[in-house]
Amino acid sequence: MNMFFAFTIVFATIMLWIAVRCKRNNRRLLGELKHLKASLVEAENEKNLLEERMTHVADAGGIGESTVLAIAGEIVRMENNLYRMADVPGRKQVSKSLERMKVALQAEGYAVVPLLGNPYKEGMQMSAVFVPDESLPFGSSIITSVQKPQVNRNGKMIQAACVTVGQNN
Repeated sequence: MNMFFAFTIVFATIMLWIAVRCKRNNRRLLGELKHLKASLVEAENEKNLLEERMTHVADAGGIGESTVLAIAGEIVRMENNLYRMADVPGRKQVSKSLERMKVALQAEGYAVVPLLGNPYKEGMQMSAVFVPDESLPFGSSIITSVQKPQVNRNGKMIQAACVTVGQNN
């Protein structure tokens, strides 16, 4: 009888410990989910603001270069956020909206050069800050963040990029 009683107490203690751990993990995951949803709402708001700006500019009869550079900067900032964000509901829609904005710029002769997540090669025409990243394969260098996008107009660079490059040497 004492052995059964001791076993029951040990089993109940283990079950209680597991329940407490699960509850903590659930709270932590719910907090992360709320944070991701807030980031997605912020990205959606930024997208709407940019689309509104582009509509106003199109109605005004053209895009000035400083406006294009400002829009390109916002596009890249949103892409940086999406790059670091996990798959959350709405992520795909924001990505598609960013692509539509790039297409609208291309219609005016401008192109935002995609750099994020691409390999960095020595001699690229851009300003780069290098940071160690042990998660990358040895000897590789990947552009992990874009502070200022490379913008081309009719195939000619009008703004050089500023990037952060993760490397494992």
